[in-house]
Amino acid sequence: MPKPRSDLENTLRLVPVPGKIDVYTNGERLHVPPGARGVFGGTLVAQSLWAAIKTVPPTFVPHSLHSYFLKSGNKDHQIEYEVDRLRDGKSFCSRQVKAFQQGELIFIEMISFTLAKSERKLPPQLKHTKPYPSNVKFEDHLDPKESFIKGVVDTGVMKDEVFQSFEKYFNRFVDGPTEYKFPIDFWVSLPNHPKNHKQPHELDVNFFERYRVPVRDPRFHYVALAYTSDSYILLSVMRFHNRPLHSSVFSVSLDHSIYFHKQPDFNQWTLYHIEHPKSGDSRKLMTGEMYERDSGDMVASIIQEGLVVINDEQLYKSKL
Repeated sequence: MPKPRSDLENTLRLVPVPGKIDVYTNGERLHVPPGARGVFGGTLVAQSLWAAIKTVPPTFVPHSLHSYFLKSGNKDHQIEYEVDRLRDGKSFCSRQVKAFQQGELIFIEMISFTLAKSERKLPPQLKHTKPYPSNVKFEDHLDPKESFIKGVVDTGVMKDEVFQSFEKYFNRFVDGPTEYKFPIDFWVSLPNHPKNHKQPHELDVNFFERYRVPVRDPRFHYVALAYTSDSYILLSVMRFHNRPLHSSVFSVSLDHSIYFHKQPDFNQWTLYHIEHPKSGDSRKLMTGEMYERDSGDMVASIIQEGLVVINDEQLYKSKL
């Protein structure tokens, strides 16, 4: 029997609001990540997309979305997603989704849909794709707890007796909907590693993910990708600056965009490859690509800007 949050289709379930057209609300309790102030941003991105998908013909699939986080969501109040049908064309459909809590707008998302490839009849077109990162090997990635032990405890960064108090933190990976595989330097920099001397734009962060309970509705794979695309993309900025993963004093996503390149399959392992091209004025720009592990095909491109504040005068205390 799946645990309550392990089935993502159930976790992100939407129900129509009685008496309202194209308005949906969350059918399950909202999730707040450990240490966060509000509802997980991936929930807003994903449920807005899911609401929009429910208003387009099944022959259409999302090819891009652009969203803004206006105010943090409160887990104790229902979210209403209002879908505006902006345009229905022969090849493209456009939707705008506004998310409200207690009458206040907290999030807005624009989604563009296109005919699925099987429905399009075009002559051969220009093609190019950024290849799968050649330096990333699946076997070098471990379960979250194991990667933490090897990268943080075994290297002496954290004493074993201190680590025991973090056992509860790793339960979230067991109870949650996503399975992860992290490298051992995901949490902190390894002592005397050559990467420690590189500039942020020369580095990348990589990890693998898939869903614990198989996704059943093919359209929901797009929603699943949208949900997980907000996982660690902003948090990982610390690793680009040779800092421990959880060393910011404040971080919040400002906007989030996704370009879908093919039908995702989150029943299989997917690589999330993250880069950090710019940081300034406390705003951090993060970019990412998702690749199928087996085929090496690029599935999606992600862009996010967030507000991240650090305090070098304050001794680092882990937020794990």
